[in-house]
Amino acid sequence: MTEHFSSGHADRVLLAGYAAGAVDEATAWSIEAHVTACTTCRSALSAQVDAGRLARNRSVLHVRLALGDTGRTRRWGIPDHLLRLLAATPSLRRSWLLSVVGVLAVVTGEAVLARYSLGGPVRGNPSQQALVPFLLVAPLLALAGVAAAFMPWFDPAYRLVAAAPFSGFTLLLVRATSALAVAMVPVACAAFAVPGPSWLPAAFLLPSLAVCALALAAVTVVGPLAAAAAAGAVWVLAVLLLAGAHLPLTVVQWHGQAVAAGVLLAAAAVLFLRHDRIELGWMR
Repeated sequence: MTEHFSSGHADRVLLAGYAAGAVDEATAWSIEAHVTACTTCRSALSAQVDAGRLARNRSVLHVRLALGDTGRTRRWGIPDHLLRLLAATPSLRRSWLLSVVGVLAVVTGEAVLARYSLGGPVRGNPSQQALVPFLLVAPLLALAGVAAAFMPWFDPAYRLVAAAPFSGFTLLLVRATSALAVAMVPVACAAFAVPGPSWLPAAFLLPSLAVCALALAAVTVVGPLAAAAAAGAVWVLAVLLLAGAHLPLTVVQWHGQAVAAGVLLAAAAVLFLRHDRIELGWMR
């Protein structure tokens, strides 16, 4: 192919083949990269394209520009391009959500069975230890949903999303927020079923936000897999330490809520101050 660029410009044969769709993919990429910076080759290429086709394309563009925002499909106030982005998020797929519900069903059933003995409720206050598996798993499922939203290994459309006309930071926030919001719905529903206090469903929100924010902030320093693993390890360590002291609910009581709020604020500050690392790092 180099002989077609021997003069520093693409020759007429190569441009004609590109206009007719007769060149291979690698050659097409080379031509597209060249003509973006070469006025001479752009002019030569325009002479090779069917004039009628150009006129039709121009008409379509004029109509789209005239329509403006009214030509964009919106659902619930969300622009169409964001809906497409969300639809490609791995942790919003039906198979993923069914897996989350299945795990929650198992740990919820374990807590309910531990609450009852021989068909009747245990006398006295509910055993906090019975809630340990649920306390461990619930925020980790929210973290897993957010992690899957920005890990290339789980996302077949990762390359397309990374090439979308968004900053990497915007992509990260949009997908992470949607994944967290969806994951918290089954977590809150399951929290109503476990034999804990009535405030338990609401108590998971702030710790889950803090764990996910910690993972996103860590992405500015390490890779996505290490960031998610580190944030999950922090949560597991906190729950196990409190469970060893026979006070597992402390992690979601006001002491734990205060710590979670502090972690959330600190992680948000790190994320916004270092968000350029996402643009220059693994997202690209």
